[in-house]
Amino acid sequence: MPSEAIQNLIHSKDGDYLDCTFGVGGHSKKILECLGTNGSLKAIDKDPKVFKFSDQIKDERFQFKNISFSQIEDFYPPLSFDGILIDLGISSFQLDDSDRGFSFQTDSSLDMRMNQSHGLTAYEWLNKAEEKEIADVFFYLGEERKSRSLARQIVNNRKSKKISSTADLSSLNFFKNRSKKHPATNIFRAVRMYINDEIEELISALKSSISLLKKRGKLVVISFHSIEDRIVKNFLRGSLENVKSHSCLKPVGKIIKPSVEEIKINPRSRSAVMRVGEKI
Repeated sequence: MPSEAIQNLIHSKDGDYLDCTFGVGGHSKKILECLGTNGSLKAIDKDPKVFKFSDQIKDERFQFKNISFSQIEDFYPPLSFDGILIDLGISSFQLDDSDRGFSFQTDSSLDMRMNQSHGLTAYEWLNKAEEKEIADVFFYLGEERKSRSLARQIVNNRKSKKISSTADLSSLNFFKNRSKKHPATNIFRAVRMYINDEIEELISALKSSISLLKKRGKLVVISFHSIEDRIVKNFLRGSLENVKSHSCLKPVGKIIKPSVEEIKINPRSRSAVMRVGEKI
């Protein structure tokens, strides 16, 4: 939903904006096309592999930093931006990278880190974590009903052979369901979210938007599953636990979903939900 995102984000062509998930630069390029000569765009991404895409943007109004959501306030002062965009989807560039292990479509090593220079890999966690911890991650982050059974399979399987590849993880004895999606989808998502601490990072970015946005600044968030969307919805309604946002941000309009035409062009967008907030 690039057009809808830009339309809701930019309300001043000479304003200052932040793209929190640069990826391959799709949104950033469109934002720059809509800005005036006095406008500016800052972009961040946790994945250092996107440097090659940020280097391709030769524009004095643009600046990129390789940082995570939780570091935003360390680099940008309060009231810095007229709009903040957060696109929580994992890019095709990352999914298709066989060195990352994000996808079960190809057999590769189980890494799943957005930044491969530090942190625990999926391989290390799956082969060391206790059964209950694995089951909890599958249940709460993957919303997987058979989480206990699948966790038990992993613990039993790794006694004879370590869970070392995406094929090992996707070959578990999954239970039949009516969903059209691959039965391993929830498990891969849950492991990726846990390894990258995605929920806490999202909450950190939302909290930071309160201080970083200028008055009447816009917050645009695109999420891809119910856990993320629920957090964003509660944040904009002022009901997110331990976060006081009701006096600072308000929801704008209704949720926005991709059109039938966009889903045909990009099937991965089918689960996207966009919410917009405004600093008051």
